[in-house]
Amino acid sequence: MTLAFWANLRYAAGIPDPHGALNLIDGALSDRRKIRSPRVLAMLHARAARAHSTAGDATAAWHQIDAAFTAYGRADVLEADLPSMYWITHGELHQVAASSALSLNEPRKALENFAAAVTHVDPYDTARETRGTVIYQARQAEAHLALGDVDAALDVGHQVIDAMGGIDSARTTGTLAELRGQPTGRRHIPAVAELLNYSA
Repeated sequence: MTLAFWANLRYAAGIPDPHGALNLIDGALSDRRKIRSPRVLAMLHARAARAHSTAGDATAAWHQIDAAFTAYGRADVLEADLPSMYWITHGELHQVAASSALSLNEPRKALENFAAAVTHVDPYDTARETRGTVIYQARQAEAHLALGDVDAALDVGHQVIDAMGGIDSARTTGTLAELRGQPTGRRHIPAVAELLNYSA
């Protein structure tokens, strides 16, 4: 768990170090026979997928996404697992897949997974995971912009801004900053400029 936390910091830092993150995850996975929780194993594979996607290695990233879903498929009921792993669901893994797709410049695949994250029978808990929901919504807006769907990007982007009124998180505001930094030929549209120039 500790190595996964540090790996997350490595690939999500201001200057990402995905290879450093992968070294940490490889260390955690080196003796997987000691990992008794399928949810922990799924989480480690998900972290590896994000690191590979940040490094631009699509083949390795999708291999790790598949491994995460496979591991999660062996999970018992939550009550039989570690209480701290409540947040690992099919929905969370789809959010990871979506974020990975976005990092790999596959916005359509990202949107498919963002949608699956909240419609699956085991969905991402948007009510409980408010901060994460805002982060993922900002990434959805980014995917819509990448596909040229300005209206959808504005709709989701304004949901992010509204939600951020009650959230104090460096990671959340950082995600919105990333959205503002996205190259787009649509900054001349007033509504797009307003969204991209918003400062929380």
